[in-house]
Amino acid sequence: MTNLYCTKNDCYRENKKLGSVEYLIVHSPAVYPVIIRVQSGAGGGWYKRWNKPGVEKLVHGFIDDTGVYNFAPYTMSCWHIGNGYGNAHCIGYELCELQTAAEFNRVWDNAVAHYAALCRQFGLTADKVIGHCEAHDKGIASNHSDPEPYFKRFGKSMTDFRTAVQKRLSGAENVPESKTEAPSVTKSYNPWAHGTVCNLTPGDTLNVRTKPDADATRASIWPELGAGNEVDVIEAYSNGWVKINIQGTIAYVNATYLKIAEQEAAESAGYAEWAGMASELSGSRLNVRTGPGTGYGLLAAWPKLGEGNMVSVIEESGGWYQVRIDGKHIGWVSKDYIKRA
Repeated sequence: MTNLYCTKNDCYRENKKLGSVEYLIVHSPAVYPVIIRVQSGAGGGWYKRWNKPGVEKLVHGFIDDTGVYNFAPYTMSCWHIGNGYGNAHCIGYELCELQTAAEFNRVWDNAVAHYAALCRQFGLTADKVIGHCEAHDKGIASNHSDPEPYFKRFGKSMTDFRTAVQKRLSGAENVPESKTEAPSVTKSYNPWAHGTVCNLTPGDTLNVRTKPDADATRASIWPELGAGNEVDVIEAYSNGWVKINIQGTIAYVNATYLKIAEQEAAESAGYAEWAGMASELSGSRLNVRTGPGTGYGLLAAWPKLGEGNMVSVIEESGGWYQVRIDGKHIGWVSKDYIKRA
């Protein structure tokens, strides 16, 4: 957790005191498909966008796939849910809306852990963790739908979030859910590809797990890797994780933080773009996902294709094509239902 207090923000400078903490509010900024992290993205990141005069809105912090960042102390009443009582008795964080399932999972894990810690700090139960939309239903917030649209894009809901927080509070967060399906293999590297750890925040490390899951225990021999560390990549999974070999030890890491040499070579060589058409759907519609696998959420801008819909095929990975729809929307579809036009 990092303190990045927005000392130039109008709400921060007003410095109203927070009363008793009754609820912990979960927000999302609703700017997708624009991708903005705390310290990077459009406008230089959320911190730069909010830490200036003339900005009245303020939350206690933002959470992205790199960590938790506090924009204001918990003693301060922030303007984040548009209601006097709510602002005076609630702590709220924004969850950055990112693109891939792997990025979303890291945001989710960071948020679950932090909200569980807040529950412990303020003596609250998991049912006191609510979304902005639920706060409105309780009459303590303005009429917003967040974070449900963001969660829905990846098959989640506020109910799922509270359940995950409760598991953290009860110490059972590593117990697998019976309905959770194991991720499928989307690509096998034969021979193994070369991977280099990247995209880490300075000073941060990459957790190495015993299974392709953020809740799995860390590997005992190689629990973490640093930026620039090199590994062999064995196979990739539908949930955005990869199996690796570290000097004879088999383990798993989040692919977001690994540059795979085979990918780099393919990118430099380029892909011959071609026209494709959705076909053989048997009356159904073809899901368009944010990544190459069923573990990725549907593309919000264009979630499905119908029989005969035209696309530009711009890349492929395993059993998936990356396609451009209507000249601008980029997503992934199963290769089984796309033929050359």
